[in-house]
Amino acid sequence: MDRYAVVGNPIGHSRSPDIHRLFAQATQQAISYERLEGPLDGFEEFALGLRDTGYLGLNVTIPFKLDAAKLADSLTSRARLAGAVNTLKFDGDTIYGDNTDGIGFVRDIKHRLGFKVSNAAILVLGAGGGVRGLIASLLEERPKWIAVANRTHNRAQELADEFGVEAIRLDEIPAEHFDMIVNGTSSSLNQDAPPIDPETFDDCTVAYDLVYAPEATAFMRLAHGGGAHSVSDGLGMLIEQAAESFLFWRGVRPETAPVYRELRRILEQSRASA
Repeated sequence: MDRYAVVGNPIGHSRSPDIHRLFAQATQQAISYERLEGPLDGFEEFALGLRDTGYLGLNVTIPFKLDAAKLADSLTSRARLAGAVNTLKFDGDTIYGDNTDGIGFVRDIKHRLGFKVSNAAILVLGAGGGVRGLIASLLEERPKWIAVANRTHNRAQELADEFGVEAIRLDEIPAEHFDMIVNGTSSSLNQDAPPIDPETFDDCTVAYDLVYAPEATAFMRLAHGGGAHSVSDGLGMLIEQAAESFLFWRGVRPETAPVYRELRRILEQSRASA
């Protein structure tokens, strides 16, 4: 079997092996797929070691997406724009890097949630590698404006300057209206919510947390209490970006709707048995 894996730290929560198992079954591809915890201070050596032992590709998650971009010899245009990589493909001595986060996110909000990005006002919380992958794809959909906010404002400003969007301070957020608010911070991994006023979500169409979980995240609960019309975790994005990774590796794009239903069932089952 051709070997693939997802690398992150922490990584125990990842459902990517389930997703790619279902993709492989549906497309009749003979692959194996594991979750592996990478060392915080040695991603490059770890990834190269996997290549040398026969792995053909990796998905890369928190906190290694910027490291993966540096490791790749050749980047797709969307990875180059993002400056971050979530998919590596090993082909002989050449390492190819792609970023499927943005297209995965846009596919999910457009097709599953029915959200129209064009002419929308969008707030993105966070300024890490995951957020970088979203902004370029969102800009292609021609929103009215995108604002970025982060605990460390300078990081938000750097990101805003690079992509031509606006950086706003956390305490300025309640004065604005947003059609969609995206939590790209790691707060939900710590069962916490970003430090923003619930009123921020008043008349917000979609509040979207990039983290996924069996139960509503703290961000989702905050958004619901603040009046957001629709709240979602990041399971749909995870599946859509995984399908793009699968296409990058295998040349075939699996259907995602059946996998979303099955993964949601698995998450519900894990909650019931907890």
